[in-house]
Amino acid sequence: MFSKIKYLLGLAFFLNACYSPNVEFSSNETNLYGIKLDMGCLVGRPFGIIYLKPLLLFQDPYDNQHITVFDTNKKQFVRRFLSKGTAPGEIVPPLRLFASSKDKKIGIFQIQVGYLNIYEPNEILEKSQITTPEQIRFIDRPLNVKKLKDDYIGIGEFEDGRFRLYDSEGNIVASFGKYPFRGEEIERGGLSIIYQGSICTSVDGNNFAMGSAYCDNLEFYRIVEGEGVLINKYGSHDAKAIFYGSQIRIDDDCIMNYKDAYGGRYCYMLYSGKTYKEGRYGGKRIIVFDWDGNYLKSYKVDVDIWSFCVDEENNILYAIAVDDNDETGGGFNIFQFNLI
Repeated sequence: MFSKIKYLLGLAFFLNACYSPNVEFSSNETNLYGIKLDMGCLVGRPFGIIYLKPLLLFQDPYDNQHITVFDTNKKQFVRRFLSKGTAPGEIVPPLRLFASSKDKKIGIFQIQVGYLNIYEPNEILEKSQITTPEQIRFIDRPLNVKKLKDDYIGIGEFEDGRFRLYDSEGNIVASFGKYPFRGEEIERGGLSIIYQGSICTSVDGNNFAMGSAYCDNLEFYRIVEGEGVLINKYGSHDAKAIFYGSQIRIDDDCIMNYKDAYGGRYCYMLYSGKTYKEGRYGGKRIIVFDWDGNYLKSYKVDVDIWSFCVDEENNILYAIAVDDNDETGGGFNIFQFNLI
C-alpha cells in the first residue's frame, strides 16, 4: 500500500507538470499512401476492423452473416460467420470487436445484451458453425469492453465513474474516472453520448487509453493494484453540443476528434479534425503515443479512414477507408499502409 501511495503522489506531480490542454500533434509527421486490397468479398459498408495474425476480421453484414474473415498471408477471403438471433452461437448486434495478441483470442461484444463471445482463431478457420463459444456476461451492460492483462476495462453509463474494471468472469472490481464535462448538468446518459469515443489497451494489458470523439479529451490510464490511475491527459474537454432540457444534439460545427484507436506496443489514435456535419467518414491522421501518454509521431494518409488496426510485427496498418477516387464514385475499401 505504501508503494502505491508513493506512486500516486509522484504521479500527481507529474500530471500537474505535463498536462497540456491544447497540444497539436503535428511534429515528426510522415505521409503514407495506401494500397487497395483486392478483397473480392465486400458487399456494403464494412466497419470495426481487427487483426490477429494472420486474420483480418470486420463487420460487413450480408445474408445474415455479420463477420467477414480475410487471410492476410494468402490474400484471400476465408468466410463469413455469426448470424443474428438468440439461439446458441448467434449474436445480437450492435457489436464491438477486439483482438488480444497476447492470449491469441478474438472478442466480440454484444452491447445490447452485455455478452462477450471469445473465439480461438482455429475455431473461426476450421468450424463451420461455432455454437458454444466461451462467453462472459457483463450484467451492467457497458457500451464497450477491452481485454487487459487478467481483467477487462469497460466504459458506459455508470453512476460511479466513467470506467469500470471487471474480473475475468465479468464481475465489477472497481469504478473510476470522471466525465470531463464543464458545463450544464445533464443526465449521465447524455454524458456518455457527448464523451463517447475510442478505447484501446496495451499489449501487456497494464494500460489503456480513451480518446473522445466530440472533443479533444484524451486520457491515459495504468492499472495499479486493481484500480485505474490517470497518468496523462490532453485536451480542453469542451464538447460543442446543443441542449434541449435533457435532450442533446451535437452541433454541426463541432470538431470531430478521435474516431478509432488501436493498442499494441504503442497507442494509435485516428484523428478526424472535420466538423460533425462533414466528418462522418473518419479522418486522415494516425497519432502515435507511448503508454505514458507521450506523443511520438503521426502519419498522414491519402484516404479517409473509418476504422483501422495494426500488424506491429510487420509494420503494416490495415484500414477501412472511403476511396474518393474509386471509379464507382467513392466507396468503402480495405487498404494496407506500410509504416515507415
